[in-house]
Amino acid sequence: MKDYKYLEVYQTIVDDIENGYLKYNDKIPSIRKMAKQLDVSRTTVESAYLQLLVEGYIYAKEKVGYYVDVQFSNQIKNKKNPKVITKIDSHHYRYDFSGRLVDVESFNLDTWKKYIKKALNQSEDLMSYGEPLGEMPLRVALQEYSHEYRGVRHPVNNYIIGAGFQILLYHVCSLFGKDNIVGIEEGGFKQAEAVFHDCHMQVVKLPVDEEGITLEGLRQANLKLLYLNSSSGGYHGHPIKQQRRLEIIEYARANQVYIIEDDHNGELKFNTKPIDAMSKLDNDHIIYIGSFSKLLLPSIRISYMALPNQLVQLFYEKSRDYHQTASKLEQLALAMYVEDGQLARHLKRLRKHYRNKSTHLLQKLRTTFPQHKFELYETSLKITMAIKADLVDQYIALAKQNDILVNKNSNNQITLSFSGILDQDIDEAVDRLKEIWIN
Repeated sequence: MKDYKYLEVYQTIVDDIENGYLKYNDKIPSIRKMAKQLDVSRTTVESAYLQLLVEGYIYAKEKVGYYVDVQFSNQIKNKKNPKVITKIDSHHYRYDFSGRLVDVESFNLDTWKKYIKKALNQSEDLMSYGEPLGEMPLRVALQEYSHEYRGVRHPVNNYIIGAGFQILLYHVCSLFGKDNIVGIEEGGFKQAEAVFHDCHMQVVKLPVDEEGITLEGLRQANLKLLYLNSSSGGYHGHPIKQQRRLEIIEYARANQVYIIEDDHNGELKFNTKPIDAMSKLDNDHIIYIGSFSKLLLPSIRISYMALPNQLVQLFYEKSRDYHQTASKLEQLALAMYVEDGQLARHLKRLRKHYRNKSTHLLQKLRTTFPQHKFELYETSLKITMAIKADLVDQYIALAKQNDILVNKNSNNQITLSFSGILDQDIDEAVDRLKEIWIN
């Protein structure tokens, strides 16, 4: 982007005002003097002063000059104080087992580009803001998709589109008052917990066993909301058992509790038939949320939820003052992608793709590290590695130093996601881990 001289003059004066060097009603140099002082043209200074006038930093007295029109209450800033910057790991690792990306072979970008182009050709539809609840063609398509593949049964008007799971979770929280108690399994899910805390809700960690969240834990908590992932919410991330699902639903009905079912990757179970969503069993107490971050691409920020009938009108009333957060262009493209059967075909290919990769990685790990126990978690698209607790952080650090990214879970186990690594790189990556961890 071209740098404009007048912006440099503008920023110099703004900094002097905000740092207390120029105070309210102080006179600033005339245009001629400022131009001479900074060795710039008078036109440059005039443009800077005009911007300052527009933003209210200065005011003009006819035939007198320009004066500061704002007073900052803070003292002069200490220029030596460093800015607090949150460090984000944006490094591109040679081998990435973190689960934060998908590999290039998992999604056909050329096909997606065709549907983006089709959506761009709908020029009239793109000239307006999107529908607050989401584009109707996509809501219809997702209603049919979620019914066929996840067993969800709700009218199309109950479906809401949003730019990611957390946005929808904020919408859910807005339907309930502050200080309500929300239950979440003891392993936690930091992305959901962050939203609950932002919405001033009390988060209670609930115990789990091999079948899912325990009934004893539920009975001891005075919940209004219960957040769970039915596809990976059991012991160590396995699907919640059917009997426990029924017991949790019965608890919700008896205690007027709403269940937020995060069905992340529910349809990606590949070694056996996917288990239907809990929402299939109850239409009155379950708020269903589905997403596409691993099914399509993490960068396609579209998620959807289906509300119980009794919450729909309340949501409609609240949504009047909000714009849609998901891209209208991507919504229209995804609607056509689903309608044409592309999503169904892609899902079939993806199950085979992840089945092959998971089998390859699991076999390679067990052969390379026979002294350790490994376990596959299908819908989480990861394999866990059980090692001595005091070695976990050391192993993760050594991997990073060698351009390999691995994580750990709440049970202090190494986790290796197979979503982002190419199948052809698995052998080389695991051999490298052996070199740095064992040798």
